Amino acid sequence: MRAAQHSRYGSAHEALEIVTDLAIPTPGPGQLLIRNHATSVNPIDSSVRGGYGAEFWKSTGQVVLPHIPGRDIVGTVVEVGTGVSRFAVGDRVWAGTFSGGSAEYVAIPESWAARPPRGWSDVEAGSLPYVALTAWAALVDQAGLAPESARGKKIIIPRGAGGVGSFAIQMMKAWGAEVATIVSTGNIDLVRRLGADTVIDRTQQEFSEVLHDYDVAFNTSFGIEQPLLHALKTGADAAYVSIVTPKLQLMDKHGIEKGQVMGKELFREMVDSQRALGRRYYWSFMQPNGDALAQITLLAETGAIKPVIERVFPLEKLAEAHELSDTKQVQGKIVIQI
Repeated sequence: MRAAQHSRYGSAHEALEIVTDLAIPTPGPGQLLIRNHATSVNPIDSSVRGGYGAEFWKSTGQVVLPHIPGRDIVGTVVEVGTGVSRFAVGDRVWAGTFSGGSAEYVAIPESWAARPPRGWSDVEAGSLPYVALTAWAALVDQAGLAPESARGKKIIIPRGAGGVGSFAIQMMKAWGAEVATIVSTGNIDLVRRLGADTVIDRTQQEFSEVLHDYDVAFNTSFGIEQPLLHALKTGADAAYVSIVTPKLQLMDKHGIEKGQVMGKELFREMVDSQRALGRRYYWSFMQPNGDALAQITLLAETGAIKPVIERVFPLEKLAEAHELSDTKQVQGKIVIQI
């Protein structure tokens, strides 16, 4: 099968290569083999390719060189392992995963998969699973929001024009929340179309001067933790949840063992300090979750969620797609057609 992979860490053009002779995976018990039609480039893909968190990813087995990047899958089931009960050969599915999406075939546990929204193309569906599940893990699993409890809540979502932010704004607005976001000037119109109620142009104003007494802060950007915390209510069970934690940076700098200890100590200190203010504090990490994707499918089929796509590349131009992602000037997602 064809796939893109990197056998070392480095820049996109130095590290990424297209191979054509990889063996097609064999689905194990409880797994689906999917003929993959599209994936996307998430910022984490570029960071991992460049060496970010290398020792941690290696220790968990999530990144083993040579590594096939790509954390989104949409395609057709072509073979099933023993014990599979929810899907059959010929079913169209989508899933979020930790790697492997930049390949013609991918084997995943069936519990990671769901049926994509009816009427969505492969390109549209390929843009969403990873960012949707990242937002779901943070806002639903950690912050505890749901369609009923989110109504009327005030929520801050920085970088609202990015992949995670653009999905999170739409989901929270569909659930009746009041959403504030922080973007650059060129992204203001986009986030307003997505439904953001309060839009801060970060090139013109400090959001800490404007945003106060919020119920949830969903941090998607390094360097703004303290201003986001100050924007939260005190003594009212407000929640701060971040997908940009210092955990991997500490491990890269100090080694796996010492970095893990330092990360745990820092996290515990922050939990305690925020608890004293009547707030909750979380670090959040995406988890593959077919049940959550099934709910996201239903939400998308109502029209409440629409894909936001900057550009589409063929698999052979994955390095160029990574370079575009590295500019950090992308609206929504970069999709890879396979």
